[in-house]
Amino acid sequence: MAVVALAAAGGGCTRDSSPKEGDAFKGGSITVALAREPGSLDPAVTSDPAALRALWLVHTPPLTYARAEGMAGTSLVPGLATRQPEVSQDSRTFTFVLRRGLRYSDGRPLRAGDFERAVKRALRLNPAGPELFGNVVGARVYSRALVPGGDLSGVAADERTLKVRVRLREPDPAFRFALASPLAAPAPPGTQVRDLTAAPPPGIGPYRLARARPGTAFVLVRTPGFELPGVPAGNANEVTGVVQDAASATRSAIDGFTDAVEGRPPIGVLPRVRSEFKDRYSEYPTLTVHQISLNEDRPPFDQEDVRRAVAFSLDEATLARLSDNFLEPACNVLPPAVAGHEPLDPCPYGERQDNSDLVRARALIQGADRPRPRIVVASASPTRNRELEGYLIATLRKIGLRARPARTVGESARAPFTYARRLPAAPHPARYLEAVDEPVLDTRISLTELEGEPAESAGEWAEIDREAVEGATLVPYGVETTGVLLSERMDVANCSRYHPVFGLDWSSLCLK
Repeated sequence: MAVVALAAAGGGCTRDSSPKEGDAFKGGSITVALAREPGSLDPAVTSDPAALRALWLVHTPPLTYARAEGMAGTSLVPGLATRQPEVSQDSRTFTFVLRRGLRYSDGRPLRAGDFERAVKRALRLNPAGPELFGNVVGARVYSRALVPGGDLSGVAADERTLKVRVRLREPDPAFRFALASPLAAPAPPGTQVRDLTAAPPPGIGPYRLARARPGTAFVLVRTPGFELPGVPAGNANEVTGVVQDAASATRSAIDGFTDAVEGRPPIGVLPRVRSEFKDRYSEYPTLTVHQISLNEDRPPFDQEDVRRAVAFSLDEATLARLSDNFLEPACNVLPPAVAGHEPLDPCPYGERQDNSDLVRARALIQGADRPRPRIVVASASPTRNRELEGYLIATLRKIGLRARPARTVGESARAPFTYARRLPAAPHPARYLEAVDEPVLDTRISLTELEGEPAESAGEWAEIDREAVEGATLVPYGVETTGVLLSERMDVANCSRYHPVFGLDWSSLCLK
């Protein structure tokens, strides 16, 4: 859905881009480039990152992410709710009160029942809906009903007090993150439970959707007089999204025809962008972690020395090169913007930068118990990176392990060695540690999650992260980075915020 502006990946690409709101120019129009058509701008339908980035500014949910960079940006603050929800002792009931006096962009007042309508629409219209709200009591029955007009028994709303109570089937302290998704943003009365891509429903936020002009994907218009604690008003009067491929978008931003482009510049112009335009180009770590999971229940990875040998054998420089150098070396399971991240310094497996320790890896393998069966290597992500897979298999063979790629779907599902790009739906430490396959750590993860807000248990999450890495239960090796290039028209010094979940915050941008 998906951090922060920390260190940049390339030399000379780091800068402090925290916006100084008091110095921001208000007004004008800016154009932002999109890699592809965002599809629907109905919050109950879309799953496109660019669409969600726009809807984050249009549809404020009960909770929302702090408008900040880094780890602060993954913390939750009240949005349309007056305060953080009250959570029952068993983490199965969440109660919050919506703010009074708020109105949608079409003038209709916010009502307590509007939240239930949003959840119903998400459950019926979006594949992510069941993942976010499937634990709500009655969600399964409602989703399977022949008609969408039925009741969702787990949500109760009091129109007089604007109090909303949500009951869950199973304890889930992380349900707060579902309340911060644009899919949870209330929908006004009369909003039908059907795809409204042609005429998206109104929302409450610093911007509203206007009719897109020919050649544009969308137009966001600033909401006059918008005031909501924790949600800053936008700077530009208008934000227009246009679809451009990476080469065209980069060229347009350099020439000043497009004001902001996010993503990887084409490799052919990347050195020029990094050097010549470093005053308006930055690279930021994202929430996506690249890691290897080793099944401790299957030989040879039931032996810690074999798992540690894999960790020692990785060459960070080669792995980064396979990602066009948009991969920042990492030794932690938790990325920098997630609560509990404490850099492991030194990394227990060395820096691995241009110097993987193949000698030590081979020694660990030779000292391990035999036999060593052939290892099947597979991708745990929907897509398969054959170049990366080839490197991993060749590396395993270099240290004395027999390895080959998975040949069938069944082999992929059972593979003891899997590689993945991990980007959970919520930036919660437990979601990054789901692949841990060790009973004691699994229990600690479950108990720590029940303790409440991740920030309140950051020390325990950091300790679990450290133990998972040291025991090579998981072998993280990089955090994806992305680039942001702004035009010369933009006030880079005062107005640019890269949010860990939603990327470049268009509402923070302003003209000189």
